[in-house]
Amino acid sequence: MKKKNANNLTDIGARLKMIRTRLRKTQTTMAKDLGISLSHYSKLEVGIGGMSRGLIYTFCRLYNINEAWLVYGEGTPPEVIQNNNAGARDSVNETIRRLKNPSDDHAVIEKIISLADDHDINRLAVEIAKTIDIPLNRAIALLISEKIHR
Repeated sequence: MKKKNANNLTDIGARLKMIRTRLRKTQTTMAKDLGISLSHYSKLEVGIGGMSRGLIYTFCRLYNINEAWLVYGEGTPPEVIQNNNAGARDSVNETIRRLKNPSDDHAVIEKIISLADDHDINRLAVEIAKTIDIPLNRAIALLISEKIHR
C-alpha cells in the first residue's frame, strides 16, 4: 500500500492552529514549547515552510497528537488535546528540586555522568537522532531524563 503524500502545507498549518486554539496558547508559547522561534512557528501556521521529522515527532509527543492526522489529515481530529509539556516541565522542576537538595546533589550528578558515559545509551541516542532528525545531544538528554525519572 502506497503512503499518501503529505497534504499541502496550508492544511498542516490549519491543523497546527486548531490545536493551538484548543490548548488556548499563544503562538509565542507554542514556539517556546517546541524550541523554535516565533517567526518559524507563525510561518508553519500559515503554510510557509515545512516541519522536520524531529519537529513533527516533538509536536505530536508534547500534545498527544496522531502523526498521521497532523501530516496527512488521516482520521478524525483529536477531541481532547493533552498538553504533555506540563508534565515535562514538572519533571524538570522535580530534577531541579532534587539537585538543590544537598543530600541528593552528588547522587543525581553521579547518575547523570554515568548515564552520559554509558556506551549503550550513546549508541541508542545516535539511532534516535538519525531516525527522528534531532541533534545528538538532545537525544542523549532525552534518554538520560527518561532513565533518571524511572
